[in-house]
Amino acid sequence: MPRETFQQELDGLFSDVAAFGAEVEGSLKNTVVAMEARDADVARQELGVDVRYKARGMDIERECMILQARQAPVARDLRLLYTVQSVTNHLVRSGTLCEHICHAIAETADSERDEDLEAALVEMARTARNIFSEGLDIYRKHDIERARDLQAKDDKVDLLYSEAMNLIANPSEGGGGTPEWRMKAALMVHYLERISDHGVSIGGSAVFLVTGERIEDGMQQYTDRELGEE
Repeated sequence: MPRETFQQELDGLFSDVAAFGAEVEGSLKNTVVAMEARDADVARQELGVDVRYKARGMDIERECMILQARQAPVARDLRLLYTVQSVTNHLVRSGTLCEHICHAIAETADSERDEDLEAALVEMARTARNIFSEGLDIYRKHDIERARDLQAKDDKVDLLYSEAMNLIANPSEGGGGTPEWRMKAALMVHYLERISDHGVSIGGSAVFLVTGERIEDGMQQYTDRELGEE
């Protein structure tokens, strides 16, 4: 296979992953809207995406294997193929988590809720959505400088996770919501934390794609360079 044709196929594969990311991002945005508005109808729109996203992921992974088998890739090509498979995995899992959250929203549409806990959940969902979207943008643009800052933004999600779990364990007097909703809320807290982590990992894939380094190693070298310039 001529190198030019191979490069075109690699570019097409990268575009496929970017398009897949936009689909999952759309599901996450709908999930946040459903949480904000307590809208079971919006949540139900995302039921069934898991099967579609898994099939999409399998198609992309199959294409990666075909390209590797048809031509011996050089280091940069291998990094692209590796990150495509890694990002695809994060996208599939994030899509599955969106469906889980939407199931929980639809199943508890009429349940009494704890307002403080719901507020923490909505803020956590918005923050996770923003981190996930930024992670995708970083990967699309190969923006390794922003990738190194993304982990710090995830700290807010961790704080909100702790706040929400505390509210679940220690409900306000006279409130707390129904037991069913509180159980679903505990699951949603976990799902949102994982979606944020997937966003960070997707952004971190840009570092490996560009430099061949894990983001942890890249961050350490970046820190060392900054200290050396002082």
